[in-house]
Amino acid sequence: MSYQTTLSTRPFMYIETKKVAQRLKDGQSTAEVRTAALTQNFLQLPSRARRSAAINVILKRLANLDDYLLRQFLMADRETSDLILLYALMGSDQLFQEFMRQVYLPKLTGLDTTLTKQDGLKFLAEKSTQSTKVAQWTVATQNRLAAAYLQVLRDCNLLRAGQLVKGILAPDVAQYLRQHGDQTLYEVLIGSRV
Repeated sequence: MSYQTTLSTRPFMYIETKKVAQRLKDGQSTAEVRTAALTQNFLQLPSRARRSAAINVILKRLANLDDYLLRQFLMADRETSDLILLYALMGSDQLFQEFMRQVYLPKLTGLDTTLTKQDGLKFLAEKSTQSTKVAQWTVATQNRLAAAYLQVLRDCNLLRAGQLVKGILAPDVAQYLRQHGDQTLYEVLIGSRV
C-alpha cells in the first residue's frame, strides 16, 4: 500500500482549521480560500511554502466533513470539535487511521492504556514491511511521525500524561456519526467497537 501522510511539525492545526472552516461555511469556494491563505496569509504562517502546505492539508481534511459536521466543528464544545477534526484527519490520512485502529483503539479498550513513541515506532516498523514507501523513510522521518501521532492525541486531549482516555462526543454528533459517518472511524472516536 502507498501512504501519503498529512502530519507535519504542527499536526493538528486546530485554530487554522477553524479559520478555513469558517470561510467555507461563509460561502467561499476552496479556490478562494486557498488564494486567500496564500495572498492574505490569514493562517499567519511565515512562508508561502508553509502556507501552501498547510492550506492543502486543511482543505483535504475538511473535504471529509459534510455540511452538518462542518457546522458542528465550528459550533460544538471544544472536546466534540476536537474529535470532529480527528475524524477528518483520520479520513484524510490512511496511515494515521490505521495507527488509530491498530494501536490506539486496542490499547484504549485493553488493560494497558499507556501510549509511547515506541508504540508509534513499532507500528511504523510493521508498516515498513507492508509498504515500500514507508520502508524508504529515514529513521528521523519515522521518529517525527511517531512523535506527531502522540502530539495529535495530546492536542485533542486523548492522551494525558502518557495515558489514553476516551473522548466524549456531544450526543447529537455521536448519533449523527453512528447513522451517517464512517463506522470504523466512529468506533475509534468513541473508543469502543459497535
